[in-house]
Amino acid sequence: MTTPDISVRTATVHDAARLAEIHIAAWRATYRGVMTDEYLDRLDVDRAASAWRRNILEPGQGTIHLVVQSADEVAGFAILGPAAGAPDPGAGQLHAINVHPDWWARGVGSVLFAAAEQQLIDLGYDRAFLWVEKGNARAISFYTNRRWLDDGGTLEDTRFDPAVAERRHSRVLLPGTVPSATQ
Repeated sequence: MTTPDISVRTATVHDAARLAEIHIAAWRATYRGVMTDEYLDRLDVDRAASAWRRNILEPGQGTIHLVVQSADEVAGFAILGPAAGAPDPGAGQLHAINVHPDWWARGVGSVLFAAAEQQLIDLGYDRAFLWVEKGNARAISFYTNRRWLDDGGTLEDTRFDPAVAERRHSRVLLPGTVPSATQ
């Protein structure tokens, strides 16, 4: 099912509370059984909204926050920019992409993802990568269908207890190679 009237724009500080809600809802729906229930249940929208406001007002150098909306409702977000810790200036990173579970399988994620890819190209990156939890079959399928392939890179994200095992997916980005959201 697709949703009409989908658009992508740069996030504003006024989006912070909604982005916190989306982030927490998506993580709770996706990471039960990966992260502890205690951790997921403690996630706090007010605290997360404060962090979102700070990150939108003071983004890291080259970092862009996008939101996708249908009509007037913000349904998801993407964060992209320079690759964290990569010495190669030609590599960009999709740091995060989340869609509220109420909006899954309605086309907003595809539109957002295509916009993020195009933004990476517009920023001059000729390749990019993202990290995905190794058992997140839904996301892995989504990325693979968009030609972001597992390149063998692994990461243990020790910010969480237990640590979250992640796989790296990457793609060459050349002008004219980003498929539309409907392909």
